[in-house]
Amino acid sequence: MKTKTVYSFGPDRVYIGRVELDESDLSPADEGEVWLVPGNCLLAEPPQPVEGKRYFAAANGMWIAEDMPVPEPVPELPVTPEPETPGDEPAVVAEPHVPTFEERAAALRDGVQKHLDDTAVAYGFDDIRTAVTYAEEPAVPRFQAQGRAFRAWRSLVWDFCYSLQDKVAAGQADEPTLEQLLPMLPVCDFIAFQPTPVQESDSTTPTTGSPAE
Repeated sequence: MKTKTVYSFGPDRVYIGRVELDESDLSPADEGEVWLVPGNCLLAEPPQPVEGKRYFAAANGMWIAEDMPVPEPVPELPVTPEPETPGDEPAVVAEPHVPTFEERAAALRDGVQKHLDDTAVAYGFDDIRTAVTYAEEPAVPRFQAQGRAFRAWRSLVWDFCYSLQDKVAAGQADEPTLEQLLPMLPVCDFIAFQPTPVQESDSTTPTTGSPAE
């Protein structure tokens, strides 16, 4: 019996595991071997597991690796020394610092920026800022398409983050942790920015503006 292995992800687009398709998943309407892949699965196999990494399903059908978020420890303030006073009065201990809303929001923004940079690095760029600089460089269409996709994605991510921040401040939404926020962010849509293939002319004489073969 024919089988096909695909790789599934959850609602947050994080990789879950393998799914085995069988002959009942073959398309009856197509000739040849055409598999009906479920919408929450990719054909591409994710890389081997790496400690501290997890994989997200990207819009281009590939897997994107990023660091698992680690909560930032809250720094502890030094304990006030016990005063030398007679009697059995209890020592005064300073209250632990509770981060303000602005401090927590700044920490989330730092985490989102790292997510943007790490994603760009996974595609061979130094960071998201470097990737965006290729958006207006037409010399290599593939790099320009990726630059435009990263530029649009960066805008969508920050628009989502600041809109959510306003809702949290107004009491209209719960404040997320970084681990909860990252799967909520928009996914970079590389497919929408794929360069259009240039059709070859039937004429043997090069046209104006086209390089001669």
